[in-house]
Amino acid sequence: MILELKDEIINSEVTDCGPRLDLVEQCIYISFEHGIGVNTLLTLDMPIQAMVLSRAQFESAVRAYWLLFCASNFQISKLSFGYTFDEQFDKDSCPSLSKMLEMLQKADLPANPVINMFVEFKKYHLNQLHSFVHTGKHSFTRDKIGFDENLVMTLMRQSNNLITASSQIMFAHVVPDKQRFIHLLIEKYRDCFFMQEDLDPNVKARVENYFP
Repeated sequence: MILELKDEIINSEVTDCGPRLDLVEQCIYISFEHGIGVNTLLTLDMPIQAMVLSRAQFESAVRAYWLLFCASNFQISKLSFGYTFDEQFDKDSCPSLSKMLEMLQKADLPANPVINMFVEFKKYHLNQLHSFVHTGKHSFTRDKIGFDENLVMTLMRQSNNLITASSQIMFAHVVPDKQRFIHLLIEKYRDCFFMQEDLDPNVKARVENYFP
């Protein structure tokens, strides 16, 4: 599935819209490669390391949308730096993940279904992913009890969701528009993705009890 998607992106002609879209395109490729890394680590039986990379994959997917729809021209210019010695020590002034999602929600975009998916992902998974990144309790617990096969498959499928969410912006800016390719890919490789109908309603209700 990933190779087919990657080939389609490589063989697509992206519209030249200046530095903003150039950064978005870079961000999408970074997120895409993170997703391949997550899949590879899960295949190599390194799920804790995959969880650390999942956090980066999620943020790069969200940042691609923020760069396209919400970043100011000044913020775009700050990200298009020249790799001089001094610039390596400049503090990154981009907003936090939560702030980016807040801005995207307020913008009321045609991409709202994807934004809502990001918001739900953050709600249900971000604290756990932070725990893995910072070697918190989830790292120690999972290192002892491990990950069963169903959980690993769910993690891989959720990573694939983020891969296609990132790719969708790319396909919206190619000639001709190829966003429909994502829908065809999901139909063809349905088992590769974790969709709303895959949620166990009893588990969902139990999880919701932990949120105000």
